Amino acid sequence: MTEHLIPPPPAYPPAISAREPRPSGAQGAWPLPWWQQKPDALPGPEAVVDIDGLPKSPPPAGIDGAEEGATPLEDEALPEPVPVWFIPAPGYYPALPTPGPPTALSPRTRAALYNLTAAGTGYGLGLAPLISHAITAVGHTSISGALTLGCGTCLATAHFWDRRTRHWWPGLAWVARIPLASAVLALALYAPATTT
Repeated sequence: MTEHLIPPPPAYPPAISAREPRPSGAQGAWPLPWWQQKPDALPGPEAVVDIDGLPKSPPPAGIDGAEEGATPLEDEALPEPVPVWFIPAPGYYPALPTPGPPTALSPRTRAALYNLTAAGTGYGLGLAPLISHAITAVGHTSISGALTLGCGTCLATAHFWDRRTRHWWPGLAWVARIPLASAVLALALYAPATTT
């Protein structure tokens, strides 16, 4: 597995030039074509060219790359350059999610309160007892008929009414949820063995 790893790029950019410098003792065109034999020794670091493609000229006599009278900083160490391959590309690591403000209630708790208050309102308005009375009246003759009427009422209310009104303004959607919540409450409170 390790034989397929590609080494990281160097920490310094390559020298850019129009032509590579000619090593000492080379004859003919340089760089040499691929079919010609290459020289045994490559040029030294003093033969590096500038970005313009011109060879670097040596500094004037008496100047060693520093100003006259300047003392080298012996106590201060130069900072080490950060290798290029340690810097990740932008967007490489996923962004950490920023936490939003804490919600007082979870979505399931809100949905339960939404439906329970609609069912309680329907019970208080008399809609749930009306549906429950119809289910109980059919249940005296047939329990399966009562369950069919209760489930059919719930499904019909959900399909024809609630499905179309649930995306309304939240207050109106809650009012429109009252018939479905009342039908589900009436079916849940139905007890087949009771007599009225």
